[in-house]
Amino acid sequence: MNKKELNRYRNRLLQIRERLTGAIGRMSEIVLTDDQPPEEHDRKVSENSEKELVLEHDEETIRRQVMEALDRLDRGMFGTCQNCSGPIGRERLDAMPFTPYCVGCEQKFEVT
Repeated sequence: MNKKELNRYRNRLLQIRERLTGAIGRMSEIVLTDDQPPEEHDRKVSENSEKELVLEHDEETIRRQVMEALDRLDRGMFGTCQNCSGPIGRERLDAMPFTPYCVGCEQKFEVT
């Protein structure tokens, strides 16, 4: 992969990280401000808070993967599968630049 392509992926990863960081902060604020007094339990608010927490966890997981992908870029390992050491296809990287695995390894993980 040439320097121009690597810079394009770096910029995309940085944009994703920035977006996720903002989204996680907003979700945390929503969860914190939706609290009800103990005597006024509202099931809908509780369910919404639980959904927000799940989404926040998912977003944080992706943010962590983005940070790891940026680290791989810095170490010259970007685009290499972390399981089999084979190349990760460009189409996959274009769709999910933070992915640590090639399609074949990802499919193996999903089956098990």
